[in-house]
Amino acid sequence: MNSSFSLAKKTLALASIGMLSIPAAADWIANGGVLLDPNRQPFVFRGITVNHSLAPERTVQAIKYAGAAGANAVQIEFAAGVYGNGSDLNGVQLRAIVQACKESKTVCVLEPNDVAGYPNAMGSKSPTDIVGYYYQSDIRSALIGQEDYIMLGLGNQALGEMSGNLEYVFRMQTYIRYFIDYFPRFVLVVDGNTWGQDPTKGMHELVEYMRPYGSSGQKIIYSVEMFDAYTDPQKMRDYVASFSQLGAPLVIGGFAPAPYYHPHYSVPLPTIPVQLPASNVMQIAQEYGVGYFAWSWSGNENSALDMVTNWNPQELTAWGNLAINDVNGIKATAKPASIFNNSSSSSSVPANQPPVAAITYNFETVRCGSWYGNVSASGSFDPDGDPLTYQWEISGYGGPITSTEPSVRFYMQPPHSYAIKLTVSDGRGGVTSTSIVRNHTNSDNCIGSSSSSSIIPSSSSVPSVVSSSSSRPSSVSSSSRSSSSAMAAGNCTYVINSQWNNGFTAAVRIKNTGSQPINGWNVNWQYSDGSRITNLWNASLSGSNPYSAKNLSWNSTIQPGQTIEFGFQGSKGAGAAPIPAVTGSVCQ
Repeated sequence: MNSSFSLAKKTLALASIGMLSIPAAADWIANGGVLLDPNRQPFVFRGITVNHSLAPERTVQAIKYAGAAGANAVQIEFAAGVYGNGSDLNGVQLRAIVQACKESKTVCVLEPNDVAGYPNAMGSKSPTDIVGYYYQSDIRSALIGQEDYIMLGLGNQALGEMSGNLEYVFRMQTYIRYFIDYFPRFVLVVDGNTWGQDPTKGMHELVEYMRPYGSSGQKIIYSVEMFDAYTDPQKMRDYVASFSQLGAPLVIGGFAPAPYYHPHYSVPLPTIPVQLPASNVMQIAQEYGVGYFAWSWSGNENSALDMVTNWNPQELTAWGNLAINDVNGIKATAKPASIFNNSSSSSSVPANQPPVAAITYNFETVRCGSWYGNVSASGSFDPDGDPLTYQWEISGYGGPITSTEPSVRFYMQPPHSYAIKLTVSDGRGGVTSTSIVRNHTNSDNCIGSSSSSSIIPSSSSVPSVVSSSSSRPSSVSSSSRSSSSAMAAGNCTYVINSQWNNGFTAAVRIKNTGSQPINGWNVNWQYSDGSRITNLWNASLSGSNPYSAKNLSWNSTIQPGQTIEFGFQGSKGAGAAPIPAVTGSVCQ
């Protein structure tokens, strides 16, 4: 395993359960699937990709040309190298790019190309290595203070073929936490699995796993590339429609009339050129309010991907004309971010602001008689983007515990209270402390418990945690509960999210209205008008009208007061989408 990945895993293994939600008033955030700029105005990407590596001397002018063509955003592909080794974007060039973005009134996304296909592609780098690139003094100094105008990409097509969605989710949430720890004020753009095209919808599951990260989760944009995995417009619609109901911002990070294949891509290419329905991408994106980046301005080895010939804006190709001038294209649909209307916009770095200290805690039962508390400072951040140092002081049974690590795991003995204090420093005189008290009373934690899974407090609505002793997201074990699901009661609701002439997306929501956890669920429904389910996520589907949906491992437990949801897409007749009754033992 890559050493950088191992370091990130050790540093960030604790999940942020109940993280303090502190979205900065002047930062970009995502709210209910809508990306809001620092003025809290909605923003939808209508952008163009510029590949800096193809012609670094042309990048600044290409950004200005893209803005003049109507784009409100530019995605800049570049080689980061490792800690500056082999990079084609240095601090001087980055400052010029930032200035060009401001002058052209485009929000720019930096997208390192080195990570494509990781971990199996030859020459690919771990996304954790990219943090090292961004954190170099000349790059970091060019970035800090530019959070309104620059977003950071975790990496173009960051992961290749994964062994499954679980591995993708585990890796990505670890990388994401690593980025957020170092650059908490920047929006982070993350790609789907399998060369960014996400055919198994692993990114849908990633959204669910990132919900517990509170304000940090509001700084993430999810990016899917639509190339040769999306030759069918219906498949495009299926992906976008199903993602739209998740309440997280989506951008189509790359699309064109022909597929783009990264130089790391080692799978045999098709012998017959693939034609892609690029106009459908724009139509669907406009219909669902999803952003997109057209690939790409110029200089591609395959000229079918070029929007202009020889970097000349006066020589639009057929593809460039479609992307810019179509009814759903850039010129007709792009709206600049409202931050460019602020006369007071300035690139100066404000005076040093104190850091924000936040403690994340969860309780862990290893076995009867062995209990641990896990605390993490991952919710802490510095408004100026300065790196933080940590000082923990934990007092209680067994004497004081001190540590300077980002997270601490400590033994808890009942019936004792533990005072936990965290002090964070930004290295420039800013120091902030916060404290909590946690009790271990040994109430029901030992009854019938033989599981090593972490236990989520009953007040939490989080479906799963990452234990500090585990390398995978682990679901809550039903054997660690003292209650029986037979004592639980639930309310089941069928909800229509969207519908069109012959299709719809819907969801079933199950709320625990009882006083005990629901451990495992199975619900049923049936259509009387000929409607059919074509795709379902966040549950296991069986049957063919009537249908049955069963929990997955990570969403099997529903805490009192908590609501879980699974979604699906279906086909229907010309009439309104039906709302059938949902039945099952959990639906009381």
